[in-house]
Amino acid sequence: MSASPAPSLGHPGPSIAVVGAGPTAIGLLERLIASAPELGDGSRLQVHLVDPHPPGGGRVWRAAQPSLLWANSLAADVTVLPDPSVTVDGPVGEGTTLWQWVEAVGRGLPAGDPVGEEARRTTPTSFPSRPLVNAYLGWVLAEVVAAARPWADVHLLETRAVDVRVRTEGVDVELADGRVLAADLAVLAQGHLDAHATPAEQDVQRRADAAGLTYLPTGYTADLDLSRLAPGEDVLVRGAGLAFVDLMVLLTSGRGGRFESDGDRLRYLPSGQEPVLHVGSRRGVPYRAKLGYVWPGPPVPLRFFTPEAIDDRFGADRRLDLRADLAPVIVRELGWAHYTELFRTAPERTTLPWAEFAAEYAATDDPVLVADLVALAVPDPADRFDLAARDRPLGGARFGSADELQEAVRGLVRADLARSADPRHSADQAVFTALLFCHGTIAGLVGAGRLTPRSEAEDVSGWWMNLFSYLASGPPAPRLAELLALSEAGVIRFLGADTRVELDVDAGMFRARSASVDAVVTARALVEARIPAPAVSATPDQLVTSLLARGVAAEKTVGGGIGTGRLAVDPGQRVVSATGQVQERLFAVGFWTSGAQVAAFARPRTNAPFFRQNDALARRLWQAVVPAARALAASAA
Repeated sequence: MSASPAPSLGHPGPSIAVVGAGPTAIGLLERLIASAPELGDGSRLQVHLVDPHPPGGGRVWRAAQPSLLWANSLAADVTVLPDPSVTVDGPVGEGTTLWQWVEAVGRGLPAGDPVGEEARRTTPTSFPSRPLVNAYLGWVLAEVVAAARPWADVHLLETRAVDVRVRTEGVDVELADGRVLAADLAVLAQGHLDAHATPAEQDVQRRADAAGLTYLPTGYTADLDLSRLAPGEDVLVRGAGLAFVDLMVLLTSGRGGRFESDGDRLRYLPSGQEPVLHVGSRRGVPYRAKLGYVWPGPPVPLRFFTPEAIDDRFGADRRLDLRADLAPVIVRELGWAHYTELFRTAPERTTLPWAEFAAEYAATDDPVLVADLVALAVPDPADRFDLAARDRPLGGARFGSADELQEAVRGLVRADLARSADPRHSADQAVFTALLFCHGTIAGLVGAGRLTPRSEAEDVSGWWMNLFSYLASGPPAPRLAELLALSEAGVIRFLGADTRVELDVDAGMFRARSASVDAVVTARALVEARIPAPAVSATPDQLVTSLLARGVAAEKTVGGGIGTGRLAVDPGQRVVSATGQVQERLFAVGFWTSGAQVAAFARPRTNAPFFRQNDALARRLWQAVVPAARALAASAA
């Protein structure tokens, strides 16, 4: 007996199904609509956004999470709409940043509306809550849908896509509610994917369960079952980045603790419901604070780490190692940005004319000669750029006791907080922007297949993203001020650099050691405070799993089978099958693909890769669904 056919969805005219309705999907939709007057042929485009979460914020930015959880960018530094700095083929407008939305829309929301109340407290240098970001994204989506009306209809389907069947003439997107959405093309834009526990985590979980211990593997912090961590319990935490900060907030303020001002510091008033968090990582310190002032710029253009400069230095055909070949060039580029800004804004803190310094800096890549030049031209060590010292502030340091280590880390955090709030050190903002530009160059090298297999598989998501996140994507400064108060209250203890954790099943405990101090810390609970690395072959996402199982899609491998964890796509973002066949009607975009891994938000006025990627993909989609657009592309070629 055959099953009844599933009810189908669809509308006449060219159609695109987008799986996901968060920032990535919104950015793509905006670019689709922007090019509609040029690339459409009068046929009305149908766009279907499929997401189980309310459209706009998607899962990560959904409104239904505590307002205690914040974005880690200033309100003035967040946009998903292109501005005149963006150089793309499609038209761009003035853009509306999150801060501009707060001023024009958010503050006008009714009294008693939590988003409106927050908007009325928000300034350009505030760090918005995730529900506030969600409201901005929902507004952007509504504006884009309204702008689409002359050329396109946008349909929002609040359900989960579980499979995509690729046909010769189109695709069928199978939905969790049993319906089938027929479209000409499909784009996978789900944002970050969950991942099953790694084999190592599964082993720890099995042994911890047998010993009656608590173990929380990597995951999105807001979705973890933190009730398993008891009040007053010692808990080891592995990781000191953004996932740790969310964990800290939910286990302290989220359990009723309060902060009060104590002069120029904060003091923590515990609720009694907090566990004691012993946090360690390779660096042994939290990520550096996001800079807390609006920088007028201008950004310093790349000079040494452009594609052209790399070709001139290494040749156009050689495969490059990100650590061995390119890391020194990145350091040189970041230093160039730092000193360009320092000499521009504070020439009184230098001893050489800029033209002389710049000529000598550009003439050599010998780090010893550069150090000698900097020592001559920049008297104050605080004004010098030393990436190694910034990256590993505890490197080589040993402390006589755990208490000495606590005070040393607190001193580093205090110094970072003071610097991050001081516009006199705007050279840090120039370095921040240069990191964003360097990330775009690296994404281009990955897309062009220029990195060695090992480097692409390990260094991009390992060394580079770790460095980038530590320097440029740390927590809001107020969170580090709270961290200091929690440390002084004894709720947080620092384990030190190069933290190692072992599970002693016989003793029924976890043990943590570090290179910073001789002390050993034991606990019956361990939390992996990290976001899972991309792992498309080990994701619970039913759609991706189905595509991989049928060979419609594949994990990208390099160098004879080294897995990258990312979905294989070609330079045009089309999905590549297990046999190497390009799927002409199935595209994928996002951090979990082998294409350019760009952030789903953009910093205004920086010509962000987010917009360039979305614009190029949107125009390819038009050319695939509308004959007139294909003809226009052919004539341009």
